[in-house]
Amino acid sequence: MTRIFNDPLLNIARFFIVLVMAIFVVALLAIIIALPAIGMYHSQVIAALAEDGAPAAALWAIVALMLLAAAVISLCWLFLRHMKRIIDTVAAGDPFVPENANRLRAMGWLVLIIYLIGIPLGAIAMWMASVTEGADIRFTGDLGGGGIVLCLTLFILARVFRKGTEMREELEGTI
Repeated sequence: MTRIFNDPLLNIARFFIVLVMAIFVVALLAIIIALPAIGMYHSQVIAALAEDGAPAAALWAIVALMLLAAAVISLCWLFLRHMKRIIDTVAAGDPFVPENANRLRAMGWLVLIIYLIGIPLGAIAMWMASVTEGADIRFTGDLGGGGIVLCLTLFILARVFRKGTEMREELEGTI
């Protein structure tokens, strides 16, 4: 795949996406390390939670939050991988390929799943905020409509890309 490197926006986007993907990997590794640590030091964690006025059940809420966060981070990493591959096809000068339509559709599903995971994640975070006096948890529980709008936009763009690819193939077939 030949790349066109004279577009600064593509270069900046590619750099930013790779940087954020690396940050997601570090965050996921931190969660993977923290989960067993919570298990090994569960009595100390429960004692620290009790100091903040939280019940012992808050430990399970923390574990659930971490698992849900790990799922969201993983899905976000996949989303960005698709985005980077689309940027690579744009840089190569041929974005209207069937793979990009598939990538956009997959990105739409990823956004929908992330949005749905946000519901229990938000419920647990709000419960934690209600039972923990000393913690500074600022989650309001408002998921907003941005995720759904993004999801629909990605599904529509996937169809636009698929149709554009079909039209180009038909045009090439008539020449």
